Amino acid sequence: MSPPGRGWALRGRNNFRSREAAPVDARKARREWLALARAIEARGGTVVALPSPSELLTGMPYAAECGQVVARPGATPVFVLPRMMSAHRQAEREHWEALARRMGFEVVGPDVGIWEAHGDVAHFDGATLLFWGGRTTLDGIDAASRWFPGEVVRVQVREPAFHGNMALLPLPAVDRMLVCPEVMSPDSYARLRERFGEHRLLVVTEDEIRRYATNGLPVGRDLLAPSVVPDSIRARVEALGMKVVSLDMGELCEKGGGSSRCLVSRAVVEEGAVRIPDDVRLDAVAKDIEADA
Repeated sequence: MSPPGRGWALRGRNNFRSREAAPVDARKARREWLALARAIEARGGTVVALPSPSELLTGMPYAAECGQVVARPGATPVFVLPRMMSAHRQAEREHWEALARRMGFEVVGPDVGIWEAHGDVAHFDGATLLFWGGRTTLDGIDAASRWFPGEVVRVQVREPAFHGNMALLPLPAVDRMLVCPEVMSPDSYARLRERFGEHRLLVVTEDEIRRYATNGLPVGRDLLAPSVVPDSIRARVEALGMKVVSLDMGELCEKGGGSSRCLVSRAVVEEGAVRIPDDVRLDAVAKDIEADA
């Protein structure tokens, strides 16, 4: 994760929320970010938080695009760097690369196309889903796919799903996925039905994903979701046996266009496989945000 800086603002405005949004309140955005980070750690996660080295790198809080960790049993995990579409975000890569090397990852990256990393990756039932057609290009996922072992399923999406995490949300704790067929190619949706079974796919609408139905962050049986998520989606998820935890994300999500899932690049690695420098642990970074409050 990467906390918004004190001068955080909307710069690229490259999604359907941010294009017409009012100016953000950076101080409130920092509190929203910290609430999410604390919620993750309260549920057993460990947050690695890299503050942005420049106020110009306003996209860094949306850390789903920072890269993708690929675990390798018995071997050093790989950190796959992104190739970003937006010019104002391309310089983020060097800072995430430096952190990944400090942590002990093997660092690699595609050399062609656009690949926006974790925002276009999902895992379900032993398969890796790679998305293209929003911002990531087909040659981009083809170049990145070499680092994903096992079964890979390619899924084509379209705006307003600018990333795959806007089109599909795995809920592994209850063996279901929220899926929006309206923003997928017919072939891709058919591929999902065939591979995973129609009974495991819970269909949501394009209108519902515009309110971030598929963009919450599952942590065990809790779904950390922005308060803008429709009540109908909350009810469906809770009927499956999960709990929806509502977070105020008026600045980061409702204006900035990125939800709780967009603010995290999630990794599962073996104990001791990487090291976490003290200066990027959450408690160290939180002190600066709490000082503002």
